[in-house]
Amino acid sequence: MKINTERIYIVMQPYPGLEDFEELFVDAERNLTDVEDLFSGGIKAKDIYGLYTDKKSALKDALQLWKKIIKEKAPIDDDKKERFREFVTGLEKLSNTHNIAIAAVGGVYIFDEPQMITYDEDHTSGDLVAYWDGQ
Repeated sequence: MKINTERIYIVMQPYPGLEDFEELFVDAERNLTDVEDLFSGGIKAKDIYGLYTDKKSALKDALQLWKKIIKEKAPIDDDKKERFREFVTGLEKLSNTHNIAIAAVGGVYIFDEPQMITYDEDHTSGDLVAYWDGQ
């Protein structure tokens, strides 16, 4: 049986560090070199989610996998957003208690790991400079 390489679509298994959809969905019609690279590089059956001759089905499965990958990454971002909201709420209370406002554009760092954070106490300059571990 002869296989028409213009109608082969490969959906790869997700792996840690997957950064874009193009690494998940391989369209042989568009880029036969990708297919050659996959097989010459020693690809294993466990690395492939599915082989398709129907682009619509392949894209459907690839998009479902991609949405799952994006969703798994989202909780980290949601956690950072929530911690930032809580920080702003606490900062508003502190600002109102001491009648001190901070005007800042950019320069907000949300760490994944605990850090010892200190601030420069120079009230005359109006600058608020943060220092933390590893800086």
